[in-house]
Order: sequence, then structure tokens, then C-alpha cells
Amino acid sequence: MSGQLLAMIDRREQDTLLVDALLRDPSAAVRARAVLAIGQVQLRARYGTARRLLVDSDTAVASSAAFALGLAKDTASLIGLGRAVAGAADPVAREAAWALGELGEPARGLLAIALGEGVTAPLVSSTASQRNPLVRAELVMATAKLTAFSAAVIAPWLNDAHVDVVRAAAYAIARPRLSAGMRALFPLVRYNDELVRQYVARALVRGSVADSIAERSRATLEILVGDSSARVRMNAARSLATFGPATRPLLLRAMGDRDANVRVAAAENIGSVFLRDAGLWRAAWRADSTFTVRRILLVAARRAGTDALADAEAEWSRGQDWRERSAVVESQLADSRVDRLAVARRFSADADSRVRAAALAGLNQGASSDVDAKAEWVRALRDSSVQVRAIAIAGLVRTASVEQLPAVLDVYARAAADEDLRAAALRFIGSVWSRDSARVDTTLRARLSALSPAAGRADRALVARVTPLTSWRSVRVDGGTRSIDEYSRVAVRWWSPGARRLHAILHTSRGDITVELLGESAPLVVEAFVQLARDGYYRNTWFHRVVPNFVAQDGNQRGDGSGGPGFTVRDAWTRERHDRGAVGLATSGPDTGDAQYYLCHSPQPHLDGHYTVFARVTAGLDVLDQLVQGDRLHSVELLPAAR
Repeated sequence: MSGQLLAMIDRREQDTLLVDALLRDPSAAVRARAVLAIGQVQLRARYGTARRLLVDSDTAVASSAAFALGLAKDTASLIGLGRAVAGAADPVAREAAWALGELGEPARGLLAIALGEGVTAPLVSSTASQRNPLVRAELVMATAKLTAFSAAVIAPWLNDAHVDVVRAAAYAIARPRLSAGMRALFPLVRYNDELVRQYVARALVRGSVADSIAERSRATLEILVGDSSARVRMNAARSLATFGPATRPLLLRAMGDRDANVRVAAAENIGSVFLRDAGLWRAAWRADSTFTVRRILLVAARRAGTDALADAEAEWSRGQDWRERSAVVESQLADSRVDRLAVARRFSADADSRVRAAALAGLNQGASSDVDAKAEWVRALRDSSVQVRAIAIAGLVRTASVEQLPAVLDVYARAAADEDLRAAALRFIGSVWSRDSARVDTTLRARLSALSPAAGRADRALVARVTPLTSWRSVRVDGGTRSIDEYSRVAVRWWSPGARRLHAILHTSRGDITVELLGESAPLVVEAFVQLARDGYYRNTWFHRVVPNFVAQDGNQRGDGSGGPGFTVRDAWTRERHDRGAVGLATSGPDTGDAQYYLCHSPQPHLDGHYTVFARVTAGLDVLDQLVQGDRLHSVELLPAAR
């Protein structure tokens, strides 16, 4: 029945009989997966069962029940979760604390009481103080999910004896930037844990600190921008820029940092410091020849409203590297003074489709009613690139007309496997139908009726009211192309007792990163990654997105973040946390994963339970830290299962 459970989760089906049968299984691992599925598929009919399992004798089952109730955001479980926080085994209490954060406002009072609100000495006489440090930390962390939680309740935990709790308290003040808690962070400027210092550096932005502590905040950031940890320096550089031109000397120091990503972080925020001082912009350009920093400077200068780097733009626009020409498009579009239509026309004949796509996408952000813009989108329907055609259709959606429908259907017929084009075309069809279905003649209705049903529920929702496509509703969706036998084989491979984890080596231009694949937690995601690696999909791709001290993202063959392998992978929300080195499935919305993945530079607790962690870095974190946008992934090598 494991294959049936995997199919149920993947298809988002609600099979109470199957879940009930698996919850009677003698294996605790099977029962834990079954109760987790209740939350994963939002099986409301069994929320009560999950609540009862909070006190199961097996901690794996009870922990999964707590996590499932958090996924479900089941407010009726509030009392049960509160009891688990107070008296359950540590693993269960930790998941219950996480779930309370997911419940949000209904849990505010319970979290405040657990952390000692109104108690003279919360670190010794509150519910949290009696718990394991990881449970205490999760309780504190949960408060960051609530709007304007009391900084007075969080601040005492900055003095906890355990570093995990101090980290959580610093995070809970820093992420929502609780103004009332900023003063309490100052003593941590030299705390002996770099993650705590990262949070302090992140928190002290000008808009979140009172005038009375603005100068002390800036002075604290001056210390942190010289920290021994590059990740602390990245956060400090970002925050310093919010204090404006007065911080120029410090930002210039950051622009010369030995770590490339510190320079990137400083460059991304330099506009508010350099303003329109052409000399500073040109000096920064001369000082750093790396592509990533220079691309950021081009965009930042334009956004600041200065033409200081116009000569550099002109040189790059004539360059042989498509990335340079694409960067010029990006910088031009960042300038509110620039005519977007002129940019689209200028680059419409570029030899590289990625540059044409970037220019046309910029036009889509302009006025869709412009006759000339519409003509540009119609022209682009004939482009040789699927990506450009998808962007053209997306541009036409808001003013969709029957006259363009034949051309859009022609494009769809040639490239329906491309998820971006498919979604754009279906939006266009839905828009035409809602605007003027009476003018869709018999021939066009026949063409619509002949379209093969889209595989995903999200795609079908786009055309749910299009009469010729109503037959799509009766066809199985979301995972229907995979047979039960296939699901069973995947379940046996990753869920069998004693199944061994695979490892993979990411051979990058900066060195090797080894990851351990968590097949037991996210079997279908791992299965897709392994198959893509074996097929050579991850060969000479780009890390097209690197956000310093956040994530490095790869898995896109074009190098610009668009396109994919032709299939999607469903989210698999599990108890795996987004710690430093976590590898997650990148998505652009629910259940839109494909080949792209991200590696976390630092913990990202706000992603827990919202994105799928399917692997962890076991070696090469130093390499991960060195990656900058545009670095290459040469290949992925799969290693035999560990013994």
C-alpha cells in the first residue's frame, strides 16, 4: 500500500480508507507517513485522528501528527498542540511548537504564555524554560510568523544559556524587524556565534530603528561590516546602505571586500549611498571587474537615475557574451525614463533568444493597451524561440482578441510541452473566451475541442469556463500519467526498511559540493533529481540566481531561469528543516517544481513546511559560499548508496 499512499500524496487525492488502513500498520514508519499525509493533502475528515495521535506512544508518529496539523493550519488542534509543547517528548514538542507558529494569530496567546509573558523570570519559571533547548528555540522562532509579536516577551531569551535559543530570539526580532527589540540586540555585536551576529546585522536597518538609537545602530554595523565572517559582513553591508550617503566610506570598504558576495551585497544596495555621484559610480566600476558586480552596478546606477555608466552599457551592448547584452537590457528597463518599447525593438533582432526574451518581458511590464506594444507581441509570436513566444502570448493576454487566437493555437500546437508557453496560451484562451466567446466561430471551437487535456490542475483552472474544454474536467489530473506500479517501485526504492541514501557530487566551477539525497522524506523529488542527473540534464548549467547569504539556485539549462525539463514535480512538505546546507526544490508557485533547486547559505526557518528539502550538503560548504551568479555547474555525479 506504500505505492498507493505515494500516489495519493502526489495526486492530492483524499482516500480515507487507505489512510485508516495504514494507520493500523504495525510499522511506526508507515503510520508516521500516513498521518503526515493527512496534512499534506489537507484531509479534513481525518484532522481529528491526527489530533488524537499527538499522544501516540511512538514519537515519530506523534511528531508527524503535530507537523501535519501545522501544515493543515487546524485551529481546532490548538489545545492539543499546547499540551504537547508543555508535556510531550522533545521531538513531538518541537513539531508542536512549529505548528503553533503556522496556526498564526490563534496561537498568539498560547505562545506568549509558554514563553513567560508576565512572569518575572521567564528563563527559569516559564513553560519554555522547562523544555529542551531545541523546543525552546522552536517556540521562540514561532513568534516570527506572527505580526508584531511582543519584543518584550522575546528579548529575555537573548540571555538564554544555549546558543540555539539565542539564535532563535535574535531571528524572531530581526526577521520581522521588531523596532521595540532593536536595543536588546546591541550587546550581541561580539557574540561568539556568527549566526547570531548575522541576525543582528540584518535587523539594524534605518527604517526599523528609532531616531534615539540610529547612531548606535550605525556604529554597531560599522563593527559588523568588519566581522571575521563574510556572511555577517554581507548582512551588515545591506543594512548600512539604508543609512544613506553618510555610510559611503564603510560601503566603499565593503565594495573592496575579499569575498565576492560581500561585494555583491554592497553593490545591490549602493544606489541610496552613491545617489547620482557619477565619479563614485565610475570608480566602483573600475575597481571591480567581475561580471556579477558590474551587472549589479549597471542596474543600480540606472535605478538611481544616473547615466554615469552609459559608456560601459554601450560597450556591453556590443559584446559577444549574451549575459552582457542581457544585463544592458536589465539596466535600461530599471530606468523609469527609458522607453520600454524602444528597448524591445532595439534588442528584438539579437542573436541570442535570452536577450530577446529579456527585452520583450520588460515590455510586458508596460502599458498593454499600447498599439505598438501589441504589434511587437504579435510579431514575436513568429520568433524561433519557445521562450520568446511564451512571453509574447503573456503580453497579449490582457487585451486578448479572437483575431489572435489562431496564431496562439498554432504556437501552442508546436510547443505545448513547454510549461511557460502552455500556461500563457491557456491564460490567453481563457481571456478570449471571457471577453468575446460569441465571436469564437465553429472552426476555432473545433480546434479548441481537439486540444489534448493539460496534465496539471493549475493549467486546467485557467480554462475552466471555456465551454469547448469542459471535457478536461473528467480526465484524471496531477500524477495521472504515472501508474500505481511506478509509484510502488519508487516507494520500494526509498521507503523500504534499510533503504540506503544516495549521494551526489555537484562539480562546480568553484569546486565540488557533495549532497546526501533524502529519498525517505521526498521520494518523488529525489527520484526526479536522480533521473535528470543520469540523463545529463545538469551538465554545463548556470547558477542563474545567487542571493548572498540566502541561496544559490541552479538547474536551468538556459542560464536565465526560464524553461525546464518538460514536467513538473509536486511539493512534498516534510519535517526536514532549511538549515545551512539544505537543498530544496525551487518553485514559482504551488506544485510548480521541475529541475531547479537551491542550496541554503544560512538557515531559512520561514521556508520550513512551505518548500521541499530533499538533500543536505555533507561536504563543500566552503565552495557553496564562494558561488556567485553566473558560475557553472559542470555536472552531477551520483555515488553508490552508502553502506
